[in-house]
Amino acid sequence: MLAVIAVLLLLLLLPPAMPFEGSECDGSKYAPNSTFQANLNLVAAALPGNASSMPTGFATATAGTSPNRAYAMALCRGDVSASTCDACVAAAFTAAGASGNCPNNTGVTMYEDACVLRFSSVQFLDFLRADQWQPGELAFQITPAFGNVTTVPGAWFSAAATAILTAVADHAVANSTARKYFATGEMDFQPKIYAIAQCVPDMTPSQCQSCLGTLVIQSTGLLVNTKPRWIMSFVAWCNLRYSVQPLYEGRSMLQLQAPPPPAVVPPSAAPDSGGAGTKTKAVGISVGIGCSVVLILVCVFAFVVCKRRAKATKNGHPPALQKIAGAQCTIFDLPTLQEATENFSEKNKLGEGGFGIVYKGILPDGQEIAVKKLLERTGHGLQELHNEVLLLAELQHKNLVRLHGYCSHRDDTLLVYEYIKNGSLDNFLFESREESALNWEQQYNIILGIAKGILYLHEDSSLRIIHRDLKPNNILLADDMDPKIADFGLARLLGEGHTHTKTARAAGTL
Repeated sequence: MLAVIAVLLLLLLLPPAMPFEGSECDGSKYAPNSTFQANLNLVAAALPGNASSMPTGFATATAGTSPNRAYAMALCRGDVSASTCDACVAAAFTAAGASGNCPNNTGVTMYEDACVLRFSSVQFLDFLRADQWQPGELAFQITPAFGNVTTVPGAWFSAAATAILTAVADHAVANSTARKYFATGEMDFQPKIYAIAQCVPDMTPSQCQSCLGTLVIQSTGLLVNTKPRWIMSFVAWCNLRYSVQPLYEGRSMLQLQAPPPPAVVPPSAAPDSGGAGTKTKAVGISVGIGCSVVLILVCVFAFVVCKRRAKATKNGHPPALQKIAGAQCTIFDLPTLQEATENFSEKNKLGEGGFGIVYKGILPDGQEIAVKKLLERTGHGLQELHNEVLLLAELQHKNLVRLHGYCSHRDDTLLVYEYIKNGSLDNFLFESREESALNWEQQYNIILGIAKGILYLHEDSSLRIIHRDLKPNNILLADDMDPKIADFGLARLLGEGHTHTKTARAAGTL
């Protein structure tokens, strides 16, 4: 009876089965009854049947001619029936329609529990070409689930979840029969852990490996010492999920054993004799006193540190170089940046734009940085500013200037970027000296890099960002003359970031 009650209590602690669904709207608007809508309707009529009739559950479709051509692809979960696949893709088109998640949008990705649908007015399938595939440019969505399971130590669960995610990802790549790239697994844990991995069948094994591998790295980064929870990580080309509830139909492809639980120090053995007992007791007393002393010292140290931090915060100086957990972002203090830039001296000034003044700085460890001192307040509270910069710091692309962190001090807001020594593109375009001229190969590389960076901001990043101030002095050139877009998130940071924006006047630099 007690065992039955324990099982019931465990089941009550598990989060309910939660459908895997979401949407991304990444295109412009089309007019009702337009040519694009007619072409999209043709694709929507053909694709559900095409995907459900394929052994891999994957199909593509196009209709019309440019610029109103509609491109689409659908991938059904590897274990679902043909009828479920058909119904899911059809429902995804409906959910993305005029009254759905992305009304009249020319670019939509729908993530349903049993399928993934993507359609667009631009060709996106050529991204899988060998010369186009850039897994580092994919915008992965990592969705933590609501509700945690608190019945086991977090570190133990993290090790178990990491092991099963890695196993199903590797098995999906290996399971390339008919290019299905699909794997499921379960781990004999308390509670059981279920996982699923899948790639688009048109990918090569190496593309599938890199796609799922990136998801594994990003997902397991959220698992360090966490309590058990769902993790759903996905992009149009692959997805990786785990749950404490079944995610798929039928028997799991992989049956995994749980990792060993954390070691537990056994209690002291009972003494065999009076002498041994006295000795054990003495050792126990000594250890207890030693632990107490250490604990007192730790508490005193923690108290002193907290008092210093509280005093520093009160004086407007948060601790220097505070790393934000889980992100490549640092909170700098003002004295550190003042020392790095020689108190924002004129000789360290790199330039001035519509958003602020940029200074070169050198940190105590010798790292060169560029510090942008914003000319206006963000209008955000400190926590909102923290969250916004944290999001912008997560945008990683080779054609975007990397944001290292920020500093908020009273009325000053400063952003800290990587330092690009070649300066901005305008120095090369408008410089009359012959040695500054760009050859055609360099010009082409710059054009292509800017386009890739903007495409990432518009369509492939987790944030939808419209630059609004793209100009030569906001394009920086790295050592190899690769372009890096700067100021890509400032319109958003200053309170004007929207998924869709209608402008009644010109914005940015005239």
